[in-house]
Amino acid sequence: MRNQKPLIFLLLLSLQISLTSCANNKQILAPVPAPASISAPPVPPVAATDENRDISCSYFYFLWGTHAESNKKYSEAQEAYEKALICDPDADFVLRKLPVLLIKMEKQHAAAQWLREVIKKNPSDIDSQLLLARLDVNSGNTDEAVQIYEKILELAPDNSTVRLRLGYLYSQQGRYQEGEKTIKVLLTKDPDSYFALLYLARLAIQSGDFNTAATLYEKILTLNWSQDLVYEMTEFYGMREQYQRVEELYASILKKEPENERAALGRVHALLLADRDKEALTELARIRTFSNKPINIDLISSRVFIRTKNFDKANALLERILAKKESSAARYMLAVIRFETNKREAALAHLRKITHGDEEFENSIVLQTKILSDLKRTPEAIALVKKLIDNPNRRQPLYYNLLAGIYINQDQLAIGHEILKKGVELYPDNVQLLFEYGLMLEQEEKQDEAIASMEKVVELQPDHVEALNYLGYTWADNNTHLDKALEYIKKAITLKPDNGYILDSLGWVYFRMGELEKARTELEHALSLEPKDPHIHEHMGDIYLSIGQKEKAREAYRQATEMAKDLKMKEKMQKKIDEIK
Repeated sequence: MRNQKPLIFLLLLSLQISLTSCANNKQILAPVPAPASISAPPVPPVAATDENRDISCSYFYFLWGTHAESNKKYSEAQEAYEKALICDPDADFVLRKLPVLLIKMEKQHAAAQWLREVIKKNPSDIDSQLLLARLDVNSGNTDEAVQIYEKILELAPDNSTVRLRLGYLYSQQGRYQEGEKTIKVLLTKDPDSYFALLYLARLAIQSGDFNTAATLYEKILTLNWSQDLVYEMTEFYGMREQYQRVEELYASILKKEPENERAALGRVHALLLADRDKEALTELARIRTFSNKPINIDLISSRVFIRTKNFDKANALLERILAKKESSAARYMLAVIRFETNKREAALAHLRKITHGDEEFENSIVLQTKILSDLKRTPEAIALVKKLIDNPNRRQPLYYNLLAGIYINQDQLAIGHEILKKGVELYPDNVQLLFEYGLMLEQEEKQDEAIASMEKVVELQPDHVEALNYLGYTWADNNTHLDKALEYIKKAITLKPDNGYILDSLGWVYFRMGELEKARTELEHALSLEPKDPHIHEHMGDIYLSIGQKEKAREAYRQATEMAKDLKMKEKMQKKIDEIK
């Protein structure tokens, strides 16, 4: 009954129109309902002339369409709007309405076609251009979206929203300088523009300029503190492994909202990463007083107790949890405690109660194989994992890594190789399997195949730090693809900026490129982080020797000799020392 009035209104309107402006148009006297669906694509309107324009007819169908649309009869609405454009091809209100309707109907391609027609008729229609650009972005047509935004800025250079979007798209295309230049225009008018500063910070991260990003983030925070900004900053500083700052940021939220559990748990995580275990436990005890899921807090506390070797407290918490309900997480941690206290059989008893489908099932299998191997019950470990692999419903990529590892530890490299190869064949897009397989191929001195496997890893996961480092270092060691090696290593460093092994790779790339001072700087930094790695000392010696500092080179080789574990490397270092005159 609520729809009766609009229907009567439409009927009266149709009668009025038929008696006035459309007296000779018989099809309007008895409008035919639109079909339920329309299979043909929309036909762009023809150019309007006085002869083919009927404004009253167009408005009648427009009203019909809006009524159908409000009742979610989208196909009927589309039919009505298209009839309105037949009556008046220049009906701007219909031309704008139809693409929006098509988007509702998830006909994005058709909507884009209509929008292009609208823009062709009216090149200064910014709203239609914005909508078309959004469709292009959603469909991955970044280049077309960029062109549209560039045209809009020509029409409206002060449109800050478009400028921000264009700057962001430039960054997506790797055009960082253009992106920065586009957004910085906003700062000339408003140096404290929140969104301009935020976009520039994100742009700086994408281009690897982390110091600038940090400066911008801190400025934004002083201008306009918000939880969303703080959470974004915790991710940024966490990536940089600056856990003190992460903890401070979470604390700033808790100062305003002491019972914000997300922030409180984030602070706990930061404290643990900074090895501040006691403070983490104190915060967990506080969280438990207001948490809706105290058992989850007890589980986290148990992990911290286990990490700090306080097994009695962890055990008490976990037993209390199991007394209330079965928990695979609690049972797994009890098994870890038994394992750490050399109660292997008791650990196995707990692990065997964790069944397929439980959250900790895969972890339980890993620990079971470890315990069985330690107990020299390798055949049992093999049988356990093989049984899972042989069952298509339980088979997982992890188990191939696990089974191969058991054989490799038994010096049965050929069998381990075949298992990993089979796993890669079954799961060709599994990053961990491909990475482990690549490492095995490297061990077998099949470097070309290892590189191919690692390249596949990077293709599937562009931010896989270890694969990026492997490829960059290997190319540098072979003195080939140095530009690409530098690109990969720099990307790895942006992901793990204080990793000594990656800095060693960077220094080695610079050494191969002949940039000896840069190489020396990076290697010295690497040694400050990993002072006991013989390979880094060897590289340091090679660089010192290349810049004529023979005594420093000899000392670096001597330290490498002392730290080397295998005889082959010791002999290699001694030879390098003997060759220095």
